Amino acid sequence: MNTQMMNTGWLHGRFGTVVLWALLICTESAGQLFTKVAGNQLGQMDFNWQWLGEVARNPGILAAIACYIGAFFVWMLILRRSSLSLAFPLSSLVFVVVLLGSWLGLGEHISPLHWVGVAVIIGGIALLAEGEEN
Repeated sequence: MNTQMMNTGWLHGRFGTVVLWALLICTESAGQLFTKVAGNQLGQMDFNWQWLGEVARNPGILAAIACYIGAFFVWMLILRRSSLSLAFPLSSLVFVVVLLGSWLGLGEHISPLHWVGVAVIIGGIALLAEGEEN
């Protein structure tokens, strides 16, 4: 199969880019949320071998590690097709999704100032994207 044929697949088009971004944001956010839940489950423990063993066996930690590994590979695919000056700011959408996940899934209180921060992040991404060449 030649290179030109491989570059015409769904992954290389606009739809593929949207899918990759959705995967990145979901895996990064899930990793953060799994880490929080696992940390709550582990509770207060001294940093020692027993604690490390508990961490290594915790399903939430294992899920978080899997999410971070997946996110790493997706991030590499994104960087192959996007400029870092746009991709890195777009990755800040993870902050927004983690905030929503902690509010909806973990019942955390989100202050009005946090919501203003979400609006600023989204506005900043919109401004950066508008200035980006296709």
